[in-house]
Amino acid sequence: MHHRSSSGSALFRVGAVIVLLALWSGRAPAGTGGDFFTLQQPGHLGLTVFTSGFGSDTYATTAAGFQLEQSVTRYVGLVGRVSAFQVYQGKGYNSPFVTESTGVRTYERFEGGVDLTPVSGISLVVLGGHDVGNSNAPVIEGDFSGWLFPYSPYPLNLSFSSTHFFENAVTSNQIDLRTVAYGTARWLLLLGGGGAVWGGGTVGKPNGQGGPDVGLFLRELHTSIDVQSGYGSSHLYGLASVSVSFGWDE
Repeated sequence: MHHRSSSGSALFRVGAVIVLLALWSGRAPAGTGGDFFTLQQPGHLGLTVFTSGFGSDTYATTAAGFQLEQSVTRYVGLVGRVSAFQVYQGKGYNSPFVTESTGVRTYERFEGGVDLTPVSGISLVVLGGHDVGNSNAPVIEGDFSGWLFPYSPYPLNLSFSSTHFFENAVTSNQIDLRTVAYGTARWLLLLGGGGAVWGGGTVGKPNGQGGPDVGLFLRELHTSIDVQSGYGSSHLYGLASVSVSFGWDE
């Protein structure tokens, strides 16, 4: 019963975000709604390669993978994501396991879904998939990213990710809020803060962690480098990630 409640809560949050985006998109200029069903010409194929690592005295994990996205219309794209994870010790904010890891555990995740972009600068990716390997269960995920006040001197980037692991019935939420502190024609420096809250299932009551964020975006290389350090349920921790994007018009 608790398992169903956690998964339903995750789906509710994803659904609520979709509704809010739909209301927001209603403010778009008249005449753009018809494009929702018009195939995008030319089409666009995007590839993003990513890697990340998290470490503390209670939990350590690394991940790497890639994501393919094919445009369908101006507002909808198809997404496929393949990830490989390694958990070296403990059980933390993004672990699907029921018990803590006493040795290295590895698993792969295969997901597919859609990317909804109701207005420029707003993206909601909704995915469903399955883990294979040491973890072997379904997973659902929603990833939101949006730019607030994009034409101001210091635009804000808000990102939110919610994942529900059916193996341990835990829901994990991550959020980051950053601003462009400095930029040139070649790079952008982003500063802010973020963290994670996870609970339910085998974790029980909510756990949390958070700290300052620093991000560097290299325009010409389409590369993002992000680091975060903070404190919380995992004690003092460090998190680093790198992603590189490519794109082709068809």
